[in-house]
Amino acid sequence: MTQEELKSRIEELTDKIDSYELDESDYSEQYDDMLDDCYEGVFNILPSRILSECDPIAYGIGLTEYVDSIELTEVDEYNDLVEELEELEEELEGLENDRLIDRMHKASN
Repeated sequence: MTQEELKSRIEELTDKIDSYELDESDYSEQYDDMLDDCYEGVFNILPSRILSECDPIAYGIGLTEYVDSIELTEVDEYNDLVEELEELEEELEGLENDRLIDRMHKASN
């Protein structure tokens, strides 16, 4: 990649990381599992099902709070973006260092 392409991709990734949000629908199964593990079912009905069907508002609030408690550093997709950004920043720094060295050699000649 050229230096300009690297800068553009770094800016794009930085924006994506800064605005990264978790999608609640991706975590509803984990939330259900957590509820079902923490509470005992009634008449062989899972607690997650009871809550979602009897009080969908409470279920939605709980799901939102559950997702909000997840640290972004625990999310693979987020970590992949951060890792790619770090690699691109290192590559850009290497290119800039190479250019600086070339200028110094040219100036000394």
